[in-house]
Amino acid sequence: MIEMHFQEMTDAQKMYKGLVRKVKALSIDYIKVVKEEENVVSVFVLEKIQYAIQVVIIPAMTEYIIKNKEDNWILDLIEDLFYFNDYEEKKQILEITKALMDGNNPDIPEVQDVVPREQLIAEALHKFLNVPISFSFESFIKFRMRLYNEALLEIVEAAIDEYKLEQEYQTFIQGLREFREKREPKLDQLHILHDEQFYFYNDTFTEIKRDDLFKFIDRKLILHQPMYIDSAVLAPLVSIAPKSISIYTDQIDNGMIQTIHNIFLENVTIYTKKSFENRRLKAKKI
Repeated sequence: MIEMHFQEMTDAQKMYKGLVRKVKALSIDYIKVVKEEENVVSVFVLEKIQYAIQVVIIPAMTEYIIKNKEDNWILDLIEDLFYFNDYEEKKQILEITKALMDGNNPDIPEVQDVVPREQLIAEALHKFLNVPISFSFESFIKFRMRLYNEALLEIVEAAIDEYKLEQEYQTFIQGLREFREKREPKLDQLHILHDEQFYFYNDTFTEIKRDDLFKFIDRKLILHQPMYIDSAVLAPLVSIAPKSISIYTDQIDNGMIQTIHNIFLENVTIYTKKSFENRRLKAKKI
């Protein structure tokens, strides 16, 4: 028998339902899940004990921890260790943390080598669960989940770094947007061809050479920005402050294109790279 004791009746109920759901899903008739007391869940395994632990009990407990406990633990870390108290800030950092834990943004070095939390929880349970056993679930979490808790902390730290970078980026974008809105447009229409690099064209699709682009740059823009501003694309583009921008690309998720779109918003129209020559030819014929 495996007997789990919980501090809260609602936790016992959630664990009970999760175990029953798993047993039914696998149509296993030699596992009986009982909740005779409010805070106690018992699992009776009549045969194939190790198999039952592996395919029913560990997955059910892992799922319970991730779905019902993990968010609160992350929020506690964010507030108690890193002193974020604002609700919206904590919510955003939590979302970033969960995204990192689910395998998004794998290019972030801090999380590349972190073992998946499902594996860490399962390994801790596998080492701990011997039949028969009676234990406090809260004590198990406190004393047997060291590797999981260390991984959680590591990912929260990475999430906070990402959050700070995002805040800096948003401040940067807002500054460029305000700078652009205060300027008189140097050109009404600008075409940008993205073909590994960015090539600028005026309204008649005549290319604007690099030297001419640099002449547009307002030096105050570079001096007053808290973050580095790209002098080949962003600095001339924001300085020109065109009324309309057409971008021709096959990579709409490119970072620079997203930044241009965030600054100029509805003034940006994106086309396929293939359509550039067609539109250029039509413009030359007019």
